[in-house]
Amino acid sequence: MPADPVVFRTTANVIFGPGSLEALPDQVGFLGGRKAFIVTDPGIAAAGILDRVEGLLGGAGVEFASYTEVEPEPPTTSIDKCAAAIRDASADLVIGLGGGSAMDTSQIASCAVANDLKTDAMIGVEQIPGPGLPMISIATTAGTASEITGNAVTVLADRSNKMAVVSPYIYPNVAIVDAELTYSVPPTSTAATGIDAFCHAAESYISVKATPHTQMYATQALDIILDSLPRVAADGGDTEARNGMARGSLFAGYTLANAGTVMVHAMAHVLGARARIPHGIANALCLLPAMRFYVERTPEKIAALADPLFVADSVTGGPARAAAALDIMERLIGGLSFDLDLQSYGVKREDLRDMAEVTAATKRLMQQSPVEATADEVEQLFESIF
Repeated sequence: MPADPVVFRTTANVIFGPGSLEALPDQVGFLGGRKAFIVTDPGIAAAGILDRVEGLLGGAGVEFASYTEVEPEPPTTSIDKCAAAIRDASADLVIGLGGGSAMDTSQIASCAVANDLKTDAMIGVEQIPGPGLPMISIATTAGTASEITGNAVTVLADRSNKMAVVSPYIYPNVAIVDAELTYSVPPTSTAATGIDAFCHAAESYISVKATPHTQMYATQALDIILDSLPRVAADGGDTEARNGMARGSLFAGYTLANAGTVMVHAMAHVLGARARIPHGIANALCLLPAMRFYVERTPEKIAALADPLFVADSVTGGPARAAAALDIMERLIGGLSFDLDLQSYGVKREDLRDMAEVTAATKRLMQQSPVEATADEVEQLFESIF
């Protein structure tokens, strides 16, 4: 019997490299945009990046409006507010400018406008009936890869969890990945978004949906990130490492979009929703406990991860290679100066049980996991980093 066909999706047009932002006006023309709507956050506006984008569009005679009210870890209500602003502006093309929150907000809002839907109605897999407005996503961090994935996330209105809108229609038409836009990102944000990219690659490598195609990109991403992330975290002016992280994040995004993440992200999403812990830091908190769980329950999966993590061939035997892979991840996390206990972020012990139950019920991610954890087991993992 032939194997089931494998589908590999990504953004149709990816413009990559330092200086690629200059291609924006041409891409607006390519998509037939007459009035663009820029979706970003106050930090991007304050950093002067929005001014650059507006200057490029204005200089090319492109009519535009700008929206700077994107919230971190955007709740559904915030995305619906953005969609209303797009409608009011009568825009026919949406530009997401920023990190994951800005790009996710722009992508979901674009689909909400074109399909006359609220965000709540699109949560889940394949819940969007048709394409959104034409979209361009411009990444200003090296980590989320929202510009090339069909997953956009939002926090439920009651802040109980962070959920995904998963659809081929979430992919933007064009992605612009210009490492120069990341050069001024502060050290903590650089490290946090870099760990997000690392988790995308490592988790997708062991996902039950992994294929040779996705593992090829994951292997390349891990190689680049292990070299570039410690360098750029130590020296934000290392432009070679900045450019490397942009490429590593891109490759990790290709594998994320198709193989998906596992329990690290399932745990991190709850922390982001409940405690508003920035996504990359939440992943840094959850990476080691989740991977230790996998070493105990499915050591062969982590032993397989030893190859793309470049564990020496002299380390032999599954248990030893799994332990060595875990050691590499521990050294990476340990070198980035994060607080790695939940109390530092305001989480209370009495919250752990409910967070564990919500995590265990996150079926889309848990079912991609090489082994599912029970609520009791997840609670123990949260307890280990409390």
